[in-house]
Amino acid sequence: MYFERRTLSILRKSLTEISIADLDALIASEARETGELEFKGSLPFVPTKGQPAAADRWIEKGDRLGDYARDQLLAEVVAFANADGGTLIVGIHETKDEPRRAESLEALPNCEGLTRRLLDAAEDVIEPRLPTINARAISVSKDGSGYVVLRVGKSLAGPHRLTTTREFYVRRGERAARMTVREIKDHTLETLRFADRLEVAFAERRTNASAEYQRLLRTAQGTPIGIPPLVLRVTAAPTTPQTVPDLTRRHPLWWKGRGFRLKVDQGEVDCGFPLRQCGGEPRVRLRSLVADIDPNYDYISRLLRSDGVVEFLMCEHRQDAYQGSTAARIYVGWLVGLTVGAICQVDHLRKHLAWDAVEYGLEIEVWTAAPLSVFWGDREYRGAVVKDELPLTLPRYSLASDTPRDELLTMIVRDLYDACGSTWNQRCEAPWDNLQN
Repeated sequence: MYFERRTLSILRKSLTEISIADLDALIASEARETGELEFKGSLPFVPTKGQPAAADRWIEKGDRLGDYARDQLLAEVVAFANADGGTLIVGIHETKDEPRRAESLEALPNCEGLTRRLLDAAEDVIEPRLPTINARAISVSKDGSGYVVLRVGKSLAGPHRLTTTREFYVRRGERAARMTVREIKDHTLETLRFADRLEVAFAERRTNASAEYQRLLRTAQGTPIGIPPLVLRVTAAPTTPQTVPDLTRRHPLWWKGRGFRLKVDQGEVDCGFPLRQCGGEPRVRLRSLVADIDPNYDYISRLLRSDGVVEFLMCEHRQDAYQGSTAARIYVGWLVGLTVGAICQVDHLRKHLAWDAVEYGLEIEVWTAAPLSVFWGDREYRGAVVKDELPLTLPRYSLASDTPRDELLTMIVRDLYDACGSTWNQRCEAPWDNLQN
């Protein structure tokens, strides 16, 4: 069982935490491949008759990755994507006898360059494009030689194939195999079922936000006419089924919320509220961790479920009139703050659960009565009035581990302004490194 624990430990680490010590441990424990772990001793190579080459061109000259090596390695990646995801380590040799076990390490020249070539090749020859693929080069010498670790998640965009071989691959036990016609059809149907489950997850959270808004409206009945209640929801859900075992006993998985200042071109915007109000310890619910903060006027709620769903919810019971206007208003800092909180919680899960290759969908919704004014701050009105029917649901966003965070924030603010019939062309930047626990 020792080798099994070692094997599982590397699968439970994020790529940024994997080191040469983890590879040495695989050798020492004679680890075996699994449905989620594949070893390659070196770059696959087949000699060509009449050619002097004895190894892949990358090994001999370091200027190009051979087609055969590329296809053999990416076939493993495709097989993982068409199954349940997995990790490929290049540079670990196995024993010849069965069951095959990790036996020795062989560093590859210029592992950083090789990693980039493999990622570029994945973009070029895998179709449809993989939603997520992550890689890490582990350099062990001054000349840049080392090892390559590739990780890919289960994909809803498949089934995937290599354009170079026109073959679909899937993981069967400890090996990659060509998919049969029946398997391709079954995979397509399975993908549709997974997509339906994602829609159900988001629909459930929309229904919950709607119910909360209706509750606030009922509470407001009989009070003087004023600004209507506001509900702002940011939900992130894995695009493929995930499970967090024993979540209610794993409070370290809870991201500690904190405020920050958002850089907007040459200026800054305070995004301290509402994140500073939702950084306390969570409470346990059924297969969930939650936090509810209910001051006199505002209600902020957080949710982390064992299926990986993350949600930040903010409610305004009532708002004070501004410059004589009784229209509902939203501050961009609120929306950005809740969005950053959701992203940080997802990244926190990725770090602690080795979910590098898990893609999330991100949904943002505003519930209130029209018209809705968009503000950056009380002293500055840089917005417009939403003329469309509310609630407002922004386009769904993809949140992968390699999604540029600031570009995503900028796109979200731009979409909000577009919905207001206005434009936004300034870049938003958050201090991501300072926000991690």
